[in-house]
Amino acid sequence: MAEMIRVPAEECRSLCVQAFERNGVPPENAARAAEQFILCDLLGIPTHGVLRLSHYIGRIQVGGVDPKGKITVDKKTPALAIIDGGNTVGTAVATRATEVAIEMAREAGVAFLSVKNSNHFGANASFGWLASNEGMILISGTNGSLTMAATGGKATVVGNNPIGYAAPRKNGKHFILDFALSVQSRGKIRRAAELGEPIPEGWGLDPDGKDTTDAAAVLQGFVLPFGGHKGYGLALAVDMLSGVLSGGSFAPHVKSQFFEADEPSGICHYFICIDPEKMIGLEAFQERLEEYCAWIGAQPAADPAIPVRVPGERAGEAYLENLEIGLLVDAEHHKRNQGLADGSVKGVIPKG
Repeated sequence: MAEMIRVPAEECRSLCVQAFERNGVPPENAARAAEQFILCDLLGIPTHGVLRLSHYIGRIQVGGVDPKGKITVDKKTPALAIIDGGNTVGTAVATRATEVAIEMAREAGVAFLSVKNSNHFGANASFGWLASNEGMILISGTNGSLTMAATGGKATVVGNNPIGYAAPRKNGKHFILDFALSVQSRGKIRRAAELGEPIPEGWGLDPDGKDTTDAAAVLQGFVLPFGGHKGYGLALAVDMLSGVLSGGSFAPHVKSQFFEADEPSGICHYFICIDPEKMIGLEAFQERLEEYCAWIGAQPAADPAIPVRVPGERAGEAYLENLEIGLLVDAEHHKRNQGLADGSVKGVIPKG
């Protein structure tokens, strides 16, 4: 069992920034990349938080990620743009894309950005949180390397391609949806493998196509889409909006960040930003959203001990708690992050 400790968010942020800068990432992008780790841990998504630092640094060190890659913006219209991530750190690329989407939506009311030549970008929730804090609605997604088979097939043809939706609430507990299109994210399966814990049946198949509770075997095999053909179809749609539409890499061309760590991944994302102010006004939107959420929360619960909730409320509560008492992190990972910051250890790339 891993030893978990509480560490102040600022200490974790500082370690991440130092580690990125030590490995050649410019300060502005180091800050962007680190902030997404911290946001994920604050929001209660530790699988995409600071425990990922070693992997990201490892990929820089083996040449798969260009720490000094330039992020460029090609505006096609006032509401459309393509961003080239320059094969730099994916969390920095996606943060910059979110910033641009917000800027463009403030002018045009809506913005669509397709991003190419990026890398693993963490969790949609962190970008949704950033946009919500700016009073914006954000819809986002990312493609990835092959992890799921087509409906009726036995060969992987698409990534688990997570999608996100976020909307700003007055109480700060923003409406946040973020989920992979597999039954369960590879991040959670990878964490189970790391801890030597079994996973539920139905999460994935081993390399021979058999259902298994062995997390490590699933990482060598493939995950299953949620809802059968529905999850599979949505995963294809995400790839079309990101990889195909950006002119970047789509399913067969995206490299694995684990098995081909020394090569550019070519991962692509998309971001759709909507300014409620340009529609019915931000205040009116938030008042209506609160009315909607309050109605949902007032519905009778099947289990009186578990109230009906709206997506994002638990994350909002976790954010406030973790900000006050510190991030809950694996003691070994924290020690490793300290070593990455001072240069005494190298990054480690997980197996699958």
